[in-house]
Amino acid sequence: MAACLTAAFLFLLFIVQAAQVQSIPSSEAVGAVGGVAYLSPRLQTHMPYNRIHWRRNNTVRIATWSKESNSTSEERMALFPNGTLKISDLQKNDSNVYQVYQEGSKGQEDIENIFLTVYELVPKPTVNAKVIRGDATHCEATLECSVELEGVTYEWIPPTKLPLEGVRSSKPRVSFNPLMETYICRVSNPVSSNNASLTYKHPCSWTGESSVASSRRAVSVLLALGHLLFLLTLA
Repeated sequence: MAACLTAAFLFLLFIVQAAQVQSIPSSEAVGAVGGVAYLSPRLQTHMPYNRIHWRRNNTVRIATWSKESNSTSEERMALFPNGTLKISDLQKNDSNVYQVYQEGSKGQEDIENIFLTVYELVPKPTVNAKVIRGDATHCEATLECSVELEGVTYEWIPPTKLPLEGVRSSKPRVSFNPLMETYICRVSNPVSSNNASLTYKHPCSWTGESSVASSRRAVSVLLALGHLLFLLTLA
């Protein structure tokens, strides 16, 4: 009988403790190398919290706030009373999952996971064209765009056709040069973007925009390429 009562008591105690801990759905944050990230709990302090602390990977405590004190494990970090953690001078190895624990005066505790991903700024792309076939009436080439960085997306922007002067007029003026066109490659990630241009000249010559990145080679980073097949036939 005593054993049953003890088991029932422990079960009720477990239910009470579970009710006092609220798990908030995970969220995500991004930052750039050398920049600043603000990790803010979704559940802002609409109720008074006596103590707030942050952990990295749920193991290392990196910041603690209370009414009596405020401390962080690194000088580049700051913890504000509303629970927001500021991390300055971001590095790639700051990418991790962070937990914020917000403890109330009645024993309740709100826990939230925030996934931080730190990206490098996108460098100037290297662009070039490989001519497949070209003569006075036909130009076929593969346009290449590359950066020494992973996790980026590529977009080729073709020339804007027939720019108009006086678009509100019933007789707008058309100005263009069919013998020279510029193609732009835009490379981006969640925190930055960069672009470079390739200029086509009749019959089938190409000039790429100068880029610092073209003189460097990655040692341990894969080289990603963005390709565009160019085909031009002149009447």
